Amino acid sequence: MKARITTLAVAALIGLACFTATQSFAADPQRFDYTPDFASLQVDASRLARIDALLQDYVDRGIIPHALTFVAREGEVIHHKAFGWRDVESRDPLATNHIFRMFSQTKAITTVALLTLFEQGKFQLDDPVSLYIPEMTDQVWANRSDRTSTATRPVSTPVTIRHLLSHTSGMQGPRRVPGQPAKEYATLEEWVRDLVAAPLMCDPGTEWNYHTASDVWGYLVEYFSGRTLQEYVTETILQPLGITDMAWYFDPSFASRFVSTYGVDREGKLVARESWSGRNPFQDDRRFANAGTGLSGTIEGYARFCQMILNYGEFNGRRILGRRTIEMMQNNQLPMPNGGGNGHQFGIGFQINPAPDGDTSRRAIPNFTPMVTPGALSWGGAANTDYIIDPKEKMVIILYTNRTPDTKIWEKFLNTVYQTLE
Repeated sequence: MKARITTLAVAALIGLACFTATQSFAADPQRFDYTPDFASLQVDASRLARIDALLQDYVDRGIIPHALTFVAREGEVIHHKAFGWRDVESRDPLATNHIFRMFSQTKAITTVALLTLFEQGKFQLDDPVSLYIPEMTDQVWANRSDRTSTATRPVSTPVTIRHLLSHTSGMQGPRRVPGQPAKEYATLEEWVRDLVAAPLMCDPGTEWNYHTASDVWGYLVEYFSGRTLQEYVTETILQPLGITDMAWYFDPSFASRFVSTYGVDREGKLVARESWSGRNPFQDDRRFANAGTGLSGTIEGYARFCQMILNYGEFNGRRILGRRTIEMMQNNQLPMPNGGGNGHQFGIGFQINPAPDGDTSRRAIPNFTPMVTPGALSWGGAANTDYIIDPKEKMVIILYTNRTPDTKIWEKFLNTVYQTLE
């Protein structure tokens, strides 16, 4: 009888464990729900109007041409609206499925691509890059402030893959000769072979120097996978997550869905300025793809990628990365101080919102917003496409505009989002 009780108890415990695991897995949303239950989410729906008022005011005053939002909590979409114009001159209204130039938002996606290969045992993060790219330099500029000096010295430590992914490699690329036109490269490999041969600006691991190294990790994706960067990202990340209409290159039929990009003149008036994220996405030669820029896509597509990170590696019923890999990406990789500004923290692929520490100097951190939860992840694009992945609040927060320079609307937008939480 005692043995039977023990057996039943064990079986019950196993069943409870399986039930708990199933419940935990099911708790991670696998699709976005566009009919949110504001009460269960503890969101004050009446306060969402403040988001609308802020963005519409910026459009009406001609500060920005357009704005597109995507805010989801626990996978339920609480705000997803378009404001302004896809193209101001033609007065073509912005729609939620329009395509934006994402610039450096490309980096997080290609970082994940490389980490899928890390999980397959292709390399270790602290492997020297020279193991796989023999041309990787072992020299650093002896006097980097003197652009005419050619004197170098040996590096104190080799450049590792971790240095690439945390932007602490010291890489800056070949020095341009004044008056000499930039060299055009047909493939990513051709560009990287020249890039890695140039002396470094500092010893690896000693400073945060954004962002040249991203193309090196992009080439490593090709090296370890035997596929082009475009093929591997599409097959390993975009298609499994159900992300459509995101790519480096597009059929010309997509041109009418691309938003126009804008700058400002001396009076601060919006002026249309063509600015591609990487190379022209409609050109015929489509062999070259940067790992640090070049992707364009819809806001909902990038939200799927962000939700996968928030879910610790899985969305759309497909696992892209393991939980422990995501946890590793959330850990600060930088020395202090690191050249990124007061309190600057960067993990693998993402900036980390700094934790409260009583240091009022944190107010000097560029783009620091006190409303954002410590530990939240971010890294936007040069044309003002920004996002927050907030694990504590279980939120994905994205705002897209394609207007430069920065208007600081992103920080105000975050305030209007977080103030809706009860």
